[in-house]
Amino acid sequence: MLFLKYLDLGLIIIITTYIGFYKSKKFSNRVKNLKDFKSSLNVFRSKIEFTYEPIKDIFEEISKVVYQDNENIFKDFCKSTNEDVTLSWNEAVQNSKLDFKKEDKEVLILLGKMLGKTDKSGQISQIDLVDNFLDKQILDSEEEKSKNEKLYKTLGVISGLVIAIILV
Repeated sequence: MLFLKYLDLGLIIIITTYIGFYKSKKFSNRVKNLKDFKSSLNVFRSKIEFTYEPIKDIFEEISKVVYQDNENIFKDFCKSTNEDVTLSWNEAVQNSKLDFKKEDKEVLILLGKMLGKTDKSGQISQIDLVDNFLDKQILDSEEEKSKNEKLYKTLGVISGLVIAIILV
């Protein structure tokens, strides 16, 4: 009977620790997703600048090269059946399962406003604008990660220990 009690307490500690680590993972995922998107923008800028490929083809290539065909906004954009590029982009951003905050998505939606509607130099300047906003978002997310990631991990372990002590 005593063995089962200690087993239950151990499981409580393991579960709360897992929850803490799971919550802290969102902060590193956000940083990674923003950096991946920034590198995608660099590919997009190069393709717009030096080729005359359609946006959909460029986004398919970005999805394969940068994201290795994992879930991403570019892949969702290519799957969209909507004829309007801006609406397709906004849908892809809003329905994204990546760990983006609301303000990250607002920055990404900025890109969609001019997609396919201006000349090459207009699109490049729009990409540069979003790139600058992303730099700020990346700095903010790294700061938030360094501040909160350790907090959530520690909180998970400590809350498990506190619950176990209370139950003993």
